[in-house]
Amino acid sequence: MILALLMIVTGYFVEPAVPTTLVYPPFGHCMGIYRAGTEQLSMFLGGLVRFDNPQGLACVKLEEWDTPGTSDDDELAVYGVNSGSGQIIYNASMYALGLYGDNGSGENELLRPHGIAADPSGLVLVADTGNRRVVILRRNGSRLIPDGYLHGDFQEPWDVALDGAGGIYVTDRAADRLYIYSSLSDTLPEVIEIESPTGVDAVRSETWFHDDEEFAVVITEDASSIVKLAHGEIIAEADLTDCNGSCFNYPAIDFWGNVWITDSISCSVHKFTGSIDYLCSFGSEGHEDRELYFPTGLTIWKRYGQVFVAEEEGARYFWVGADLVNPDIEATGRGLQVDGTLTEPARVDAMIYDGGGEAVYRLAEGRYPAGEFHVEWEGTTSRGIPVPGGNYNLELVIQPVYSSKGYFSKTFTEEFSMDSHDVELR
Repeated sequence: MILALLMIVTGYFVEPAVPTTLVYPPFGHCMGIYRAGTEQLSMFLGGLVRFDNPQGLACVKLEEWDTPGTSDDDELAVYGVNSGSGQIIYNASMYALGLYGDNGSGENELLRPHGIAADPSGLVLVADTGNRRVVILRRNGSRLIPDGYLHGDFQEPWDVALDGAGGIYVTDRAADRLYIYSSLSDTLPEVIEIESPTGVDAVRSETWFHDDEEFAVVITEDASSIVKLAHGEIIAEADLTDCNGSCFNYPAIDFWGNVWITDSISCSVHKFTGSIDYLCSFGSEGHEDRELYFPTGLTIWKRYGQVFVAEEEGARYFWVGADLVNPDIEATGRGLQVDGTLTEPARVDAMIYDGGGEAVYRLAEGRYPAGEFHVEWEGTTSRGIPVPGGNYNLELVIQPVYSSKGYFSKTFTEEFSMDSHDVELR
């Protein structure tokens, strides 16, 4: 997994053509290590383990790693399921990796595991699919220790999630069920009938969440649909056609309630609002920056928007960024109109300048929600006086309101000319 160290860095800027729904942390934050592959795994584990069908991911700030008054809040424990080898790969410390398990059905073994979840106390839950059980592990320093199994008669447990308030969510694909446990000791979980559920995530009274909304999101219908549930009822849904996707794998909910989903066939991550309205997709097949190689697992540390993505041959580390996708700047008679989709709640500053570089009109200023973005200019100064014809420039700057705030901004510019009758972009 990625081992991130917090350091003082300066901000950076990108060109409008570069997609920035997700961004790489600056060099000073992670020393340039934002992808872990076979080479890095061999370096830490002596070549004893390779990536073999990576699946679920979980990340958490451990209580024992949290030192009050210090700048250590982004130092996370990250757990990844290596399904083919029946193992959990995790950072035993901030500088060393650890392994748990092996293929099999014994107490310290896993068989075709998929989902994983963790909390700050050191609790780790694993959907041990091949053994039809959900394994309870406890962190003891650098080690993971088995501590029993979640009560249940599972057929094909696929994923597991913790909601931040003790609730546990388990999907059972073959049984067409989502189980909701109130605690580890719950022997009578709530059962929700749902078609072939796989990936799941949930929030309820989380410390690092923007409001007190309670909901879960579940991948269903043979990885072709995602549903949002509240109080046991489906309240929103979307399918592959909404995002031109191919296969939904694992979901993750961010600080603002947006829902992210990996797509292992399209080699991308799809992003939806909390209402499950499609926002954008990030990535394409490959090993380069802003490319993904058959991604599966996904986890987000909500406080700082740190994002980890499992790939066929490794894992990637991102920050939640912000972008204005499908921007459309066009004339509207004696003015200008700007439309697009904000991929993240963002601060937007837009200014109109005349040909001499003097500010004429502030078109936008302040925080805007994710989703449709629209502003327009009527060809006047801020005092409502019509401007003369001539050359003008639009400068629009977006910045995230958390996560990479202060490290990243993106600027769109457009030059246009206007006479007393019309506006013509050029």
